[in-house]
Amino acid sequence: MSLLEVRDLSVEFPAGENSVKAVSHVSFDVREGETFGLIGESGSGKSVIGLALLRLLPANARISGEIYFQEQDLFFLKPSELRKIRGKKISLMPQNPAGALNPILKNGLQIEEVFEERGVDKKQGMKKSLGLMKKLLLKDPKKLCDLYPHQLSGGMRQRLIACMSLSFEPKLLIADEPTKGLDPEAKTGAVELFTKIKKDYGKTMLLITHDLDLALEVCDRIAVMYAGEIVELDEASKVLSTPMHPYTKGLIRAQPRNGLVPLIGQSPSRIRLSDGCLFHQRCRYSGIECSRKHPEMKNHKGGWIRCHFQSLQ
Repeated sequence: MSLLEVRDLSVEFPAGENSVKAVSHVSFDVREGETFGLIGESGSGKSVIGLALLRLLPANARISGEIYFQEQDLFFLKPSELRKIRGKKISLMPQNPAGALNPILKNGLQIEEVFEERGVDKKQGMKKSLGLMKKLLLKDPKKLCDLYPHQLSGGMRQRLIACMSLSFEPKLLIADEPTKGLDPEAKTGAVELFTKIKKDYGKTMLLITHDLDLALEVCDRIAVMYAGEIVELDEASKVLSTPMHPYTKGLIRAQPRNGLVPLIGQSPSRIRLSDGCLFHQRCRYSGIECSRKHPEMKNHKGGWIRCHFQSLQ
């Protein structure tokens, strides 16, 4: 059963007389208990989707499509109804834990504010939070609450944000670039953290990341994004071990362990999109049809791929 359904989502931002097409006709679903990953280069539209789900985009964003959460269309909810979902039923772990925490307030006070905002007794809330902090492998939680955010490592700040996000036992957790800016040791800890959230809490998660190692360890299914659209969608193990789309193959070859082979060229302008495949100028399999006709998503070997068949041969 799908907890979240995204149907034909498009997001544009005005740019003078034109508009930037950040997300174009994206559709996917997240099943209950599943960890669904969105991967791709920076600027591919992953984080825009996460913010669109909670209607946190700037007021000038032009959004179309449908987003159903527990069979409710989030785009048609009144602000008062949406506030009952944000933080309680859907929690967001932002991509910059340091920026999400107030540097002049102690950590404990910031945790208390979460419960105060939701009308929950602060003592009971803190008791619950301290228990969560222990379960999320934070040592000496009481001492940590007396410190300021800058006194914590990147990995500890991330776990603190995770604790605050899980405090209301949300149905869906959106994690936006959770390993961004972390050192290798902290990245290893992030894999451990999200594996624990998934197994111990059984949370449904939407994981937005460019970290393919994290995606492989944690995600059940993955959608690969390029230039604002999904180009491949399948089980995580299949996508990252036997990729079908040329862009996905390029992403994997660009990993340090695979020789650090960079993708040639640059992503296309999002103001004037090509009539053909958006990846064709960077694709070594590109043919005449690729430059003339935009490929549709097609079922291929049990998954979905947006590519003309020349590149699959």
